[in-house]
Amino acid sequence: MSNRNPFSTLLEQHDLTARLAVLQPAANRNDPIELTLTEAELKKTSYECISYDRSSGTAAAADNTVKVVVDGEEQTIPKQLESALRTFRRKERPRIFWADILVGRTVEERSAQANLQRHVLENAERTLCWLGPDKGESTAKAFETIHEMGRRFTEACRQVGMGPDESLSSMTVQKMMGLRERLLNCPFDDLNSFDFALWREIYDIFGAPYWKSVQCVSEIVLARAPIIVCGRSNIRWHQYIASSSAMPLYQAMFFRVPLLPHVFKGFEIANEIEIAERRRRLGQSIELLPMIQTARECQPADPRDSVFSMLHIAAPSDRVKFHARGPQPLPAIDYAKTPQQVFVDAARYAILERQDLMLWYAERPPCARRLKGLPSWVPDFGAVAPKTGGLFNPNAGMRRWWDEIRPAGARKPITVSADDAVHLQARPLDRIVRVSPIFTAGNARRLCFSEFKKMLDNTSSTPNSTSSSPHYANETPDQKADRFWRTLILNAVGAQGASASFRDRAAPAASLGAHFQSLVAEEGILAALDCTMADLQRPENAARMRDSPAFMALVPQCGRAGPYEALLVKHAVGRRFFRTEGGRFGMSAVEDVVAADNSLAGEEERQEGENRAAAITDVSQVTEEDARRADMGRLMNDPVGRSMMEGFQQYLNQRDPEAARIAARAMRGEIPGINEDELVRTDGGARAGDLVVACVGGFFPYILRPRPLAQPQRGEAEAGVVSQTEAGSVRPETRESERDAATYEYVGECYLHGAMDGEDFQASGAFGRRFFRVDTAKLVDITIV
Repeated sequence: MSNRNPFSTLLEQHDLTARLAVLQPAANRNDPIELTLTEAELKKTSYECISYDRSSGTAAAADNTVKVVVDGEEQTIPKQLESALRTFRRKERPRIFWADILVGRTVEERSAQANLQRHVLENAERTLCWLGPDKGESTAKAFETIHEMGRRFTEACRQVGMGPDESLSSMTVQKMMGLRERLLNCPFDDLNSFDFALWREIYDIFGAPYWKSVQCVSEIVLARAPIIVCGRSNIRWHQYIASSSAMPLYQAMFFRVPLLPHVFKGFEIANEIEIAERRRRLGQSIELLPMIQTARECQPADPRDSVFSMLHIAAPSDRVKFHARGPQPLPAIDYAKTPQQVFVDAARYAILERQDLMLWYAERPPCARRLKGLPSWVPDFGAVAPKTGGLFNPNAGMRRWWDEIRPAGARKPITVSADDAVHLQARPLDRIVRVSPIFTAGNARRLCFSEFKKMLDNTSSTPNSTSSSPHYANETPDQKADRFWRTLILNAVGAQGASASFRDRAAPAASLGAHFQSLVAEEGILAALDCTMADLQRPENAARMRDSPAFMALVPQCGRAGPYEALLVKHAVGRRFFRTEGGRFGMSAVEDVVAADNSLAGEEERQEGENRAAAITDVSQVTEEDARRADMGRLMNDPVGRSMMEGFQQYLNQRDPEAARIAARAMRGEIPGINEDELVRTDGGARAGDLVVACVGGFFPYILRPRPLAQPQRGEAEAGVVSQTEAGSVRPETRESERDAATYEYVGECYLHGAMDGEDFQASGAFGRRFFRVDTAKLVDITIV
């Protein structure tokens, strides 16, 4: 008896039709390409799909189109598709293909085609993933080597007992070591490792621009038989993935240098595709939100494709099992919608489907978005997030407190209204009273010292400043300093990758405080002498140090700042330090993505240039954003950039000492004649007066900005111009109106020291046991717009 469910046949669409392209044969390779479009029933037609490079870089090329004949009329298509058609064309028989541009050009055609695309891809006999034309014999040899690496990896997996559906991340340490030992049990000249031209060809295949084409994700995941093709050479998808798993090990063994960035990017995207393809094959859920994160890494030419291309493979989230709202309908693919409308629809779906705020995890805050016109709570899915890692493990910490709300009926579902506003429950934690400028790799030491000094000055001038927080009422200066330095480095240590989480990192030992004090001592001397490290050894500065007992008392502490400075640059760059009314310390989200991730510098600088191209000649008109763009230290988070700047500094030391001193100050983010605390701010980042809250459905503390009851004029609201002095204090006449309002704008996630494990919701029981106890009377209903 068949195990097939008889009811499943009722849902099958046997007569589903789609437009396909018939490629006419030609005796000579250089003959014009002729195509005929036909409406065909998918289940009864033998056809293939062509997946080709549509990445933003390729699409932007000036001469990227050629003409072909479609139904007797000339039409332009991308060169990448034309080269694929020319290679796949037969000499005597026609061949039937599907390719997006061939069957849909107008908005209506593209939308209609997209709604059928899942069925088209699933029913194709094979999907040909076209990397581009080959380079003759060198490409053939490269594919032979890739085949061999894949064969070895597959055999090694069989020998260690790794199944075909088992992922590398789930392997035991013993299996991983056994796999590595078997793969690397070969001589150093194996796989033609000394043939550098061959390996450059291998790099070109693994790092081909095709892998930055967002459409390739769904086209491979849904394919019956995906085949990677380059000219006349090809390899099946599962063999390609096996070879891509082995290749980094051989790279490390043979060459002992990291992979080139474009090759590593190709590996990353192929790995994400393999994970999604395996989950689909095993009947597991493929959520829309993480697939959008994969899509944006491809940087599509049309930002809407970050969402549209993933809708073909998306399935309901596993989170629907834990709430009563049930699965939500996926957004419709409609190319008549603007990117803003598409992103709002995707964000609405993610929140309602999951009933949590995971869409904010490690996202750009609103002030760092490229796309304008979005509600504050909607991420910019068209911009790549900086690779700085999340604040902590989203499955722990503050994730747990809202699961303990009792009675269960006191916890309300998250809803999104027709006017694109999010309605949820929140618990206010504190209000920000002071924010720092943004940390960069260049100014990190200087800002660390200046903010520490301001914090101490504030404490001495207002000794009761922490009275609203009984926990800090009897805090000693050493305890306050400990909280401060831990906050700046997010209370985390260790060298971790971009995927590392807070729970994977141990809190730093108290001994790290000595390295922090060394940094404070060094910067204290530099500030008192009004000099930089570059001219510290000048005779006049050395004499001043010898003549000052205060300086000489600090000297024994100096020279040990390195360990703390490294963590400071790793975790603080791109963020702002803030203090609250209750005496708490925190760090904002990454508001300067270039300072945090220099790989984004090119695109971000182009965007900034468009936004403010005119040169600033009047110092009084300089904004904080202008000063930050002029900060040479902003790019020193990149090892190459730092090395170049340090080399330039040495050159100036020899040729022009005065210019060298100016350059040294610029690298520290210092601009002559400008006080950072008096700069005008035009961004929407964290400010004094913002609230820090914990949200039901949230995973971190969040910063929200109350909307006053009396709204400003439209021009003022859009300009958002507030001076740093105004941002450093909260005016009494506006605070009461803001506190009465229940409508807020989302500013970003944040690190709030002493709150990341839900300490605000914990109580002590017998024998010191800690547990969550939520006072529902303190939960308030809020709206985020």
